[in-house]
Amino acid sequence: MTKTSVLFLCPDNSLLGPLAEAYLNFKAGGLLRAFSAGIEPAAGLNRNVHRLLSAEGVDTVGLAPKPVGIFLMPHAVIPDRVIYLADMDPIEPPHFWKATTSSHWWSIARNPQLADTFGACADCFLRIKTAIDRLVEPPRAAGKPLMWNVA
Repeated sequence: MTKTSVLFLCPDNSLLGPLAEAYLNFKAGGLLRAFSAGIEPAAGLNRNVHRLLSAEGVDTVGLAPKPVGIFLMPHAVIPDRVIYLADMDPIEPPHFWKATTSSHWWSIARNPQLADTFGACADCFLRIKTAIDRLVEPPRAAGKPLMWNVA
């Protein structure tokens, strides 16, 4: 069985994308695979990412900003779903992405004046968690796939 793959895209991949990637991978328990990338990735993660995820018991090993270009190469993971986490122009998907790849927008905007405060980051994480918890329904019995609640 092929796992559903989800690519979270955001402008700099320092906060929103990594939070969503790590939390969805945690929530899905290996039944699907999340990735994140940025149009212009930052040099490092927002200083609050590890603190927020650790408080939830979510693993942060290997979490780092990544450029979207790594997912546009011919042998890269082809996402089944692309979720834009901020107000931004959608990328033009390469011709080799599946025709079934679908895009969704979540308006989880960061206030640039408050972006580095713990409270503002915690608010973003709460909105991401709420969206992911609605998106993915855990399997009710062993062996049943996760329910993907977005058409």
